[in-house]
Amino acid sequence: MKIGYVISFPFLYLAISLLEDCLAKRSKDIYCGACLALIDEVNWDISQVDPKEKIQVGSFRIDSKGNQALQEIPLARSAVHLTEVLEGVCNQMSNYASSTNADGRRSYVRTNSRDGSAVSLTNIEITGEVHSQLKFACESLIEDHEDNLIPAFQTGLDNMPELICVELMDVCSKINITDFIDANRAVRTNPAKASDVTDDVEEEDDEEEEESKDEL
Repeated sequence: MKIGYVISFPFLYLAISLLEDCLAKRSKDIYCGACLALIDEVNWDISQVDPKEKIQVGSFRIDSKGNQALQEIPLARSAVHLTEVLEGVCNQMSNYASSTNADGRRSYVRTNSRDGSAVSLTNIEITGEVHSQLKFACESLIEDHEDNLIPAFQTGLDNMPELICVELMDVCSKINITDFIDANRAVRTNPAKASDVTDDVEEEDDEEEEESKDEL
């Protein structure tokens, strides 16, 4: 005897709509997080360049008077340096993990400090999936907006997250920027318990190690 299940079209449509809304929200979370992390990483790279270091730009061609149309500009915000930074910045997404605040909004935090000092992780979920999603989103954003990104970073404006992630790319809201800043500040200031941190990457590695031992 065969048992058939009948699913009404309205129910199916509602289920698909809810799934699409969920995926769209998750996708925007990822792209916003990637954009804000990208800006933080590029700004840090810029800050590490000696302000006195210069680079020559312009034409090396000699004019009729024997002069070259060259000028020296700071290396840090030059197109040459920014292009190099953007080529590798998405690899830094492996340093970020997701965090959900008390209001249920997701943000992304850097899980290790650049100077090697200890950080505190509270309510953090570290997964390989998040790393991959952030890296893909980062690469997509750069590919779509590289021509506008470099001029934006050359301005050196303080409101770079709003300028780039809200106005240029339209992947964040102003509250997302505040959440990102607050979450990353908390990582550096709030004590954390080991139970507050979920590290699926390490758990997966441990499971694979146990399986290997069983096989031996």
